[in-house]
Formats: sequence, C-alpha cells, structure tokens
Amino acid sequence: MSDIESRIADAMLAKLRERDPSLGPDDLTRPVADLDLDSLDLVELHQQLERELQVKGDLRETAGFAFLSDFSTYFVKLASQG
Repeated sequence: MSDIESRIADAMLAKLRERDPSLGPDDLTRPVADLDLDSLDLVELHQQLERELQVKGDLRETAGFAFLSDFSTYFVKLASQG
C-alpha cells in the first residue's frame, strides 16, 4: 500500500469509527449502504480527503459511490495527477 493509499484508508477508517468505534480495516471493503453512513458523512469524507491530499475532487462523482474502495481509487487517481 502506497503512502497515499494509507492516508486515504486512515481517513476513511476514522470516518467509520465516528459512527461505530468497533469498525476496523476490513470494513473498508463493505458497501457504503451497510455502514450507516449518510449523505452528509460522505460529503464530509470527500472534503476531508481533499484537505488531506491537497486535491480538488467533484462531489457529483463521489456521491454515487457504492463502496468506500471507490473513494480510494478516485482520490489516488486525483493525487497522482497533482
């Protein structure tokens, strides 16, 4: 796992643990719908990843992601372009 992927995973895990402290790294592969995250959580996650990686993404693209791994793929791509 690259440094960027690790930073993204850490940010996503922190967001999950705000809802349920018992969640762990394995939960990052579960569908968003199973994780008790709502639209506001996903917007906050998107904005947090933008700040963490110093990139600008498009909320319209990430709003439809079914898996947290989609966020990772999206932000790794953004970070590699910057």
